[in-house]
Amino acid sequence: MADWDPLGEPDLGAEGQGDVANGLPGPSSEALPIQGSDHLKISKKDMERMLLDLSRRFNRESPWTTMPEPQPDLRWHTPTCTLEDWKHTDVKVKLGPGIAYVTLNKPEDNNTLSDGVIAGLCDAVVSLHGRQDIRIVVFSGEGKMLCAGRDPRGDNYGFNISPTPTTQKSFEEQGQEALKAGAFPDGKLNIGRLLQGRLWQAWSTLPQFTITVANGSALGDGIGCVVCSDVAIALKTAFFGFSDTKMGLVNAGISRYLLAKTSAGAAKNMFVLGEVLPAESAREKGIVNRVVESMAEGHKVVAEMCEEITKCGPRTVQLAKEVVEGVAGRQVDETILFYTMLAAAAANRSEEARQGVAATAGDTTIARTKKPWEAVPIAPLA
Repeated sequence: MADWDPLGEPDLGAEGQGDVANGLPGPSSEALPIQGSDHLKISKKDMERMLLDLSRRFNRESPWTTMPEPQPDLRWHTPTCTLEDWKHTDVKVKLGPGIAYVTLNKPEDNNTLSDGVIAGLCDAVVSLHGRQDIRIVVFSGEGKMLCAGRDPRGDNYGFNISPTPTTQKSFEEQGQEALKAGAFPDGKLNIGRLLQGRLWQAWSTLPQFTITVANGSALGDGIGCVVCSDVAIALKTAFFGFSDTKMGLVNAGISRYLLAKTSAGAAKNMFVLGEVLPAESAREKGIVNRVVESMAEGHKVVAEMCEEITKCGPRTVQLAKEVVEGVAGRQVDETILFYTMLAAAAANRSEEARQGVAATAGDTTIARTKKPWEAVPIAPLA
């Protein structure tokens, strides 16, 4: 559309139809004032022609209507180790039947998002995207806090790890796209901020059902560890909030995920007023789903969820999460209608749907056959 002149000759379209043929009255030569100017005017004829041509262009091209793509682009990072051969110490990983535990392990530093913690989280989250055998991921922390947020001693928003050699080119391309989109108004690519956004997106779109068991408070960027998971369980002594505005900052990177959990009003109070919520208030606002007395009680809730997720097809869980991610915040127009129809059709045609129907067919008074994905129950380690 860059070479189109709205005041040039009208776009007649393939049919060669003009203004009159489209039911508009004959344009007049009356001059209309241009808002903000004392002497510039435009003729009514030109104004009507421009509006008609704009309408035709928008209806034909609809540049804003594109199908949602809820699956993240993971080219930005290549893990430096596997989940089985885990090398990090600032983040621990334990595996069980169908379950993985990812634990922030710098209690002496309140699990601040230091270089080591970020490196471990990036490796864990990206690795989990390729693990169809794992069906539940439990995030937590050692010590008194879940996460104290950004490392105040670092720069780049605390995200200081560099792209790996295999992802350098892709990361540079994504950085150039961000620059062109205006993400960095000073014209300088901030790798840390871009990495931060990619990590939270990859975490929130994990194909597994994700649970954060908050062993303590999460502040600032640390709230990302709570709101990017599907369910959050918190100790009753935990607190959640931001103090960024009191330092002249806005934690915009977390805003999309916080708003997926709570109302705009609650999020505004947290961002603008630097409001810090006790666990029960966070539960009332939807940021936390359960409040428990102890970590032992929290892991009992995890065990209950393992029983329920065992009954659900793992690929169906993944598709259900993708549908929610794709639809959330979008206006209900034809694009979203078609997207949801496509998702429903994909689920109906899946092998899990066929197996699920076969297992529940027949007399409902007779105990149903176990579905294939229930053969090996998800077994929590704690």
